[in-house]
Amino acid sequence: METLSQEQTDKIIRLVLIKEGLIAEDQEVSSTVLSDIWGQGVLVFSYELVVQTTDGDLSATRRQFVKDLQTICSAQKLQGLPGYPPLMVTDFWVDERQSLHIDVANIANKATAQYVHDINKVEQ
Repeated sequence: METLSQEQTDKIIRLVLIKEGLIAEDQEVSSTVLSDIWGQGVLVFSYELVVQTTDGDLSATRRQFVKDLQTICSAQKLQGLPGYPPLMVTDFWVDERQSLHIDVANIANKATAQYVHDINKVEQ
């Protein structure tokens, strides 16, 4: 299930990154699985890409990314567990090297839903 979820998530994130103009249309995307950190069965994938510049408002960039992610998930007819979106951005930040880091949960099982629930509690 992890490999299939990772491939599905990579495909969708690639489409969002192309729409956002963050990668070229012929560029592939690959993620790192974070289950080693968060535990068995948690379907969270991490992306890192170098960006030339940020517009200074990372919150606005994240909001637009999430909006485009939801639109593409809907167009692809992806479904998550009841009460959850199929894919959810759980972290979005730029480091000192201007690398954009995006963590995305594929909410296809209860372990990942619990992870998202726990992350949301910590952020409140």
